[in-house]
Amino acid sequence: MHPTSVAIDVRTFWTEQLPLCKLYACYLAFAAIHTLLSLSRMLSRVHSHRKEAANADYESKRRLLVALQNKSDNLFRLTYFSTLLFGVVFFLQFPANFRSLVDTNLTGWSFIGYSLAIYFEFAACVLLVLLILHAAEWIASAHLRRITLPH
Repeated sequence: MHPTSVAIDVRTFWTEQLPLCKLYACYLAFAAIHTLLSLSRMLSRVHSHRKEAANADYESKRRLLVALQNKSDNLFRLTYFSTLLFGVVFFLQFPANFRSLVDTNLTGWSFIGYSLAIYFEFAACVLLVLLILHAAEWIASAHLRRITLPH
């Protein structure tokens, strides 16, 4: 395929998606929003922790660090589950690319090629979102690992 300068119309892209793909896209949008908001709150708490590090006692620092690490682990599990769920949805919906459920003027190999192209565009978008979520979690966990407690 050659790259073109034609803009992708989101409305037609959405209507051409298979039902489980639409459901997964809604789930991933909510999971991504939740993960990014939680990570931003975690990073702001880490930043505020560094500012008040001299004032707080050891026990409150330890509780904060444990709570942030638990939250980071939970967000990692959510992203991991989202990745596994994408694999399930991807392979469950794959055979539907070879059946025509709508009236179309494409027939045979051209329909299959068009359907697979749309399907793999969706998969590429999902993998990009999952990579962004994983990178954001990696950055937040790196900040958490740098926090040291006084002995």
